[in-house]
Amino acid sequence: QSVNPYIVKLSIVDDEATLNGMGLVIAQALSEYNRQYKDKEEEHQSGFFSALTNMVGSMFIADADEKISVQTNEAILLALYEAVHLNRNFITVLAQSHPEMGLMTTPTSPIPATPVTPLGTTPPSSDVISSAELPLDADVQTSNLLITFLKYSSIVMQDTKDEHRLHSGKLCLIILTCIAEDQYANAFLHDDNMNFRVNLHRMPMRHRKKAADKNLPCRPLVCAVLDLMVEFIVTHMMKEFPMDLYVRCIQIVHKLLCYQKKCRVRLHYTWRELWSALINLLKFLMSNETVLLAKHNIFTLALMVVNLFNMFITYGDTFLPTPSSYDELYYEIIRMHQNFDNLYSMVLRLSTNAGQWKEPASKVTHALVNIR
Repeated sequence: QSVNPYIVKLSIVDDEATLNGMGLVIAQALSEYNRQYKDKEEEHQSGFFSALTNMVGSMFIADADEKISVQTNEAILLALYEAVHLNRNFITVLAQSHPEMGLMTTPTSPIPATPVTPLGTTPPSSDVISSAELPLDADVQTSNLLITFLKYSSIVMQDTKDEHRLHSGKLCLIILTCIAEDQYANAFLHDDNMNFRVNLHRMPMRHRKKAADKNLPCRPLVCAVLDLMVEFIVTHMMKEFPMDLYVRCIQIVHKLLCYQKKCRVRLHYTWRELWSALINLLKFLMSNETVLLAKHNIFTLALMVVNLFNMFITYGDTFLPTPSSYDELYYEIIRMHQNFDNLYSMVLRLSTNAGQWKEPASKVTHALVNIR
């Protein structure tokens, strides 16, 4: 099998101008997608159908928003994947701050390492967006390629029922996995001196209100990655269960926690949202055991979730921000203990039967000892 010469060249590029130029092209393509989606979203919200549903009620809102669709760009995602996967020098481009590009911005030189600060704002360590600015492509906000990619991912990963978007969402998660595995990438993701306000798109759901952009705090970028993972976990519990995407999502969370444990990074994050999402995921797997087991080995995913809780219980003192966070963890586990008891009953039943799920169910049984 012949070696792709372009892949080889890409893997050894260390010229800063070349890497910055490549990052700029990718950022522009992703930003354009984000802008088109925002335009369609606003057009939809101001249209006749929106007015009609407002009169009738909210029963059709979720279905209507699913129709908002912009053609995804897998080619640019593949370029980003190859760059992140093959060239460690490209990781620095992900975090390079610059004034976010608008449609009319056509830079002719690479992104400067120390960009000019937009008028009336603080230096580019905070992605400050006033309430009057657009949440996606405001011309005078500080951004970087990773933020643009996270916003893109939050749009693409909303609807995975379509096979095309399913593959696109999978590619986004693969790229995030590469980033979460990189030591330098983790360093800037968790850097307290690099705080941004990242406006991720959230799937419309009848039981929750839309988050106000102005209420978003400035936080390290890892918080936005965790928010994206939590959002995916909460919004994709359906009969056509995207098992592969869930496994990759939990793997990303695990890799980030491993870095925090190793480097003793005490991240100030709303961990309860993650714990609640994980427990609800276990509850969903149990409620749909028969349907899901016909297609998937749900015990692999259940084991990963249980191991995350074991990690919080055993090593939480090294990365949870405060002692009260530990109290919240135990409170959440005790409050939702019925779910863990039900899971134990289910895996114990299957592990004592001589069926195909005996071994994977047994692993979950052993992993639950620490929690029960």
